[in-house]
Amino acid sequence: MKIKIKKVKNADLKNYCSFKIGGRAKCIYFPENIGQIKYLINALKNKNKEYLILGNGTNILFPDKKLKKIIICLKKLNEIQINGEEIVCGAGANLFNLNSACAQNSLEGLEFTYGLPGSVGGAVAMNAGAFGDEICNHLFEIVVCKDGEIYSRQNLKFRYRKGPLEKGEILLFAKFKLKKGEKQKIIQLQHDFLQKRRDTQPYGECSAGSVFKRGENFIPAKLIDEWGLKGLKIGGCEISKKHAGFIVSAGKARQSDALALIELIEWVAKAKGYIFEREIVVVTN
Repeated sequence: MKIKIKKVKNADLKNYCSFKIGGRAKCIYFPENIGQIKYLINALKNKNKEYLILGNGTNILFPDKKLKKIIICLKKLNEIQINGEEIVCGAGANLFNLNSACAQNSLEGLEFTYGLPGSVGGAVAMNAGAFGDEICNHLFEIVVCKDGEIYSRQNLKFRYRKGPLEKGEILLFAKFKLKKGEKQKIIQLQHDFLQKRRDTQPYGECSAGSVFKRGENFIPAKLIDEWGLKGLKIGGCEISKKHAGFIVSAGKARQSDALALIELIEWVAKAKGYIFEREIVVVTN
């Protein structure tokens, strides 16, 4: 039986990423439940179609040319359920809504994610962290789809900026274990973290977040600043004057502009004896 799933053909990728960079996508599907996701994955697999999983698109750099891969956007898988001190979130739930639910139910632990523009799925996939905390400290179970099969896992392995997903797994739901706290203190801490982001990062500008991961004994943004690269422009992209760990776009920016800056930074770093690892996801055809 054929299942009808909402989709947008010839979609402008600029509308589906925080960088506001990209050409067109052949098709973006918006499944609303597990049944639709399972059906869609199996249908694409049977047709040997390549696909890309997308959440809020906040750490992704799309190509300038038309994207051949089919995009599966999980934004509509955004349900949030609370049972005592446990929260079950759809991968497409955004972190603002998750934090709002936490505050309303006096659950503390995830305040450090307040102000991150991404989705729960993206945060789990990269083990998002800030202000001395990480997603791995609060996540205890995931529900995933792999090759069209749905299953849950509690044996989760994490690394710095690397979540528990194994090759081929698509996150559907994340289950968090939090603690009861005081509602007003939770809200205040959320706002404090948001203000810190606004004070130190190019908050509100078009970017894909931090470009590089921290090294074992160095911070890329600090080194980029020391090397005098802050504010450097190529085409429509610029190394942020406010925080050297970000590349921002300022109208009519292209993937080639951002990549040129990224590769220049990597070249300088290598010449200085450092290897920078990308945090941003660069999509190619």
